[in-house]
This record gives sequence, C-alpha cells and structure tokens, in this order.
Amino acid sequence: MTYSHSSLARGASFFAVAAALIAAPALAHHTGPTGIGGNGGGVSVQGPDTLEAGKAAAGLQLTWLRSEQRSASELAALAALDVHAHDTDYTASGVVGLAYGVTDRLTLTAELPFVRRAALREGVAVPPGVDRLGDVSGLGDASLLAKYRIAGSAERGLALIGGIKLPTGAMHRLSDDGELLEAEHQPGSGSWDAYFGAAAGTELGPVSLDASVLYQFTSTGTQQTRLGNRLQAGVALSHRFGAAKHHDHDDGDHHDHGHSSWDLFGEAITEWEGRQNVVGVTEEATGGTAVWLTAGARLNTASGYALTVGAGVPIWQEVRPSHAPGSYRLTLSLAKSL
Repeated sequence: MTYSHSSLARGASFFAVAAALIAAPALAHHTGPTGIGGNGGGVSVQGPDTLEAGKAAAGLQLTWLRSEQRSASELAALAALDVHAHDTDYTASGVVGLAYGVTDRLTLTAELPFVRRAALREGVAVPPGVDRLGDVSGLGDASLLAKYRIAGSAERGLALIGGIKLPTGAMHRLSDDGELLEAEHQPGSGSWDAYFGAAAGTELGPVSLDASVLYQFTSTGTQQTRLGNRLQAGVALSHRFGAAKHHDHDDGDHHDHGHSSWDLFGEAITEWEGRQNVVGVTEEATGGTAVWLTAGARLNTASGYALTVGAGVPIWQEVRPSHAPGSYRLTLSLAKSL
C-alpha cells in the first residue's frame, strides 16, 4: 500500500489534537485518555480518523490547569460543614502515547500519564485553618483504547471508541507530614475502568467539523474509593491553511513533496464528573459540570511532525465545593508519524 504525505500528517496529528479527557477534564483528579485516536479539529474533540494499516504514531502532550484559588478562611469554613475541600496552585500532566493501525479502520493506542499537583492543601475545621499537604507527583494510570471506523473515509465518517484504564499509577503518596494522602489526591486511582464513546466528522468546504463523546465507567480502587464516572462531549471547527502536495509517477511510484500547513481551530467541550464514593458512602460535595471553550493552532510539517498549542477557559461551571472551579487550561503537544 502506498501512503501519501497527507495520511502521514494525519498520523502525526493523531496525537497532537488530544485532550481530554486526558488533557483530563478540569474536575478530574486523575488523568484519562487524551483523545489520541483521531485527527479531530481541536485538543479534546476526536475525529473519526484511524491510522492506515501497518502505520504508527507517537506523541507527547502536556497540560497545565489553573483553578480558582480559595482563601484559608473559605477552606476552613467548608471543612466545618464536613466538606473535604481542597486547592492546588496548579495541576500539570504529561502523557506519552503510541498508536498502531491494525487495519485501515482499526487503530489501537496506549497511553501513560505523569501527574503533578503543586501545593496541595485542604481546609481544617478545628482549629480553623489549612493543612498544607505539599506537592504530589507520580505516574498515573495507563489507558488502552481501540477506535474502529464503521463508516465513511478518513476525513468524513463515524467511529466507535472503547477501552480500559489499568491501575498502574502511584497509590501510596504521603503528605509533607507523612500521612497517606486520600485516594482522590493520589496519581493513580487503583481501579479498572472502562471507556465507551464515538467520534464523527465531516468537511464543510474549507472547514472541518468534528464531534465526539467519551464516557468513563469507574470502579472501586485504592482505599475503597470509587471516583465519579466522567463524561466529555464536544464539537470542534478547524480550517487548514497552506496544505499542498504533489505526486510524481515517472518511476511508477508515488513520491510526496508535501509542504507544511497550519490548522486554526476552536472547540466547545462539556465535562461532567459524578460524585465519588468512599467506603460505601457517597460524598455529596464532589463532582460537577463545566463547559469550556478552547482556541488554538497546529503546525503540520512536511516531515510528519505536528505541533499543537491550545488555550481554554470555562464559560459556565456548576462545580460542587469539594473541587475548585477551573480558571484556564493550556495544552501543548508534539507528535510524529513513524
């Protein structure tokens, strides 16, 4: 099979348009899949694209999330109401991944995240104040995903997504005082979770429209804690500038002389997280819903690299008090078709 430059560029941007869940949703304490698996129009929304049979792609995605900062008195007041509220200076994650095209319609991916929460702190009721738990970092839970395109071409069609999260992350991190941190603060959850979703895309003249949904069913993990189920759904619009390629047929083969191109994109994402359950008790103050708008750009090079940058802000949030509402999110990814 002959592969064009355009298909190789799609393989590279396979990783460059991630987010997800995870960049993970702004409410989540643990990273999920970044959305590796399609040439969607943004950093979180996936498209129906799959890699060509026998082709592979590798990538790295970095996400930096800044949440609203609550005062010591606010955290202490919530603790007095038996709400385990907490804050961080920021949450950062890095995800490395590898994808392989089993067939032209089926792509398998594997991802491994690293998570860091800076200056974790939570409210204390008596005496009123804040317990400064320190920085928390470590390997997160790996994800294995399969995307199967059931209809259409690479740019237009419908694909189904399924997968599993493995309990590979660190689960025994301690606070600065030597206390075992709660499960929600650990880099890994200790649970086996399932993912189900779908992605669709079409071209509207020079504009590409993509939409995707991904649901995570969580199970009980470390410290008898079951984190809330999660849902991420969104749409993205993108426009490509400067794409061009030529094919020479003098020797009977295709020789690609692709040129670099730019994609500008915008996406709207809804993120929902259910309440978590600890030792059989549902914590009512956990979970919530947020709607984010993200804009960014992606550079696709002739050599098969793809570099994506994106910045997102929430336009609506209903976050229960255990979590701090998000302020903004930055994403940077680099990918290469192999």
